[in-house]
Amino acid sequence: MSMQRMIAKLKEELIAQRQQEQKLLEEIAKITSVGFAEKAAGVLDSKKHAYGFEAYLELLSRLRRLLLANIPKNDALDMVQTCEQADRLIEMWRYYRNERL
Repeated sequence: MSMQRMIAKLKEELIAQRQQEQKLLEEIAKITSVGFAEKAAGVLDSKKHAYGFEAYLELLSRLRRLLLANIPKNDALDMVQTCEQADRLIEMWRYYRNERL
């Protein structure tokens, strides 16, 4: 593969990742608010952590799933940073919530 093709492929991948980020943040904003989506993007930003952009996208996706499970937004943001799978986090949240009721 030529260098130009490699560069073009990398650019395409970067654009696709940024589009995925934008879509996830828009979905999070619809569930919560634009302000919270911006906060989540800042807290989870891969530039601030030892993980890459793909991991950041995965965390945003998990956050969206937690929010759709009706976990309060700040709790969901804290929980997603544990890097536990979304299904497990939802299960633990429901168990904890039922124990308190």
